[in-house]
Amino acid sequence: MAKTLAPYLDLHTHHVRSLPETIQLRSCRLSEVSALPTHPSLYYSIGLHPWFAEELHEDSLPRLREALGVSHVLALGEAGLDKATQRTAFSDQIRLLRAQIQLSEELGLPLILHLVRAQDELLRLRKELHPDQPWLIHGFRGGIDQARQLLRAGLYLSFGRHFHPESLAAAHAEGRAFLETDDDATLSIQSVYQAASEVLHIAEGELRYQLYARACSLFASLPLYEQ
Repeated sequence: MAKTLAPYLDLHTHHVRSLPETIQLRSCRLSEVSALPTHPSLYYSIGLHPWFAEELHEDSLPRLREALGVSHVLALGEAGLDKATQRTAFSDQIRLLRAQIQLSEELGLPLILHLVRAQDELLRLRKELHPDQPWLIHGFRGGIDQARQLLRAGLYLSFGRHFHPESLAAAHAEGRAFLETDDDATLSIQSVYQAASEVLHIAEGELRYQLYARACSLFASLPLYEQ
């Protein structure tokens, strides 16, 4: 496949759409696993989200381990930390994130993270556990100082409709930027790529190639293509 024909990659979405030239990584909860649709361009991440107390407990871990073995699962997530939510105790979030980090290491799966107002705690966990699997912060909206701190720690950042141009540029320069639509059913990944290509001063076709090649280096099950 020519460079300009590399697919769009939607790194994190909660919606299933039939889109040409697009590969989607849909984020799922355990309660959704039994009814996952199948499509050659549709892949999954599955995790225990910090918002959902009904799943955020130790009894969910065996079920999560089993679910991560389903075909087309590329990553564990979204897991994470969120100090803004009142739905779950932060101590439970820390405990279950630690368990999911260990599971991602054991299964060899990248970890997709939800992060709100808990960057210091996340980086302490990273320093303590020394993970080998990639960590990706989805929906990153932070400024350049926050972005640089996460990039120095080796994390990837994924950007949606709302992003700080300097943060996107810094992450892309480090080879650690992705793009996504998250939970916005009206947002097309094509429009996110268009906005990002304008900020980065890169032709959209070249950006498609760069991000897809980057994803293939992280997610072993993605179909490869020739430049």
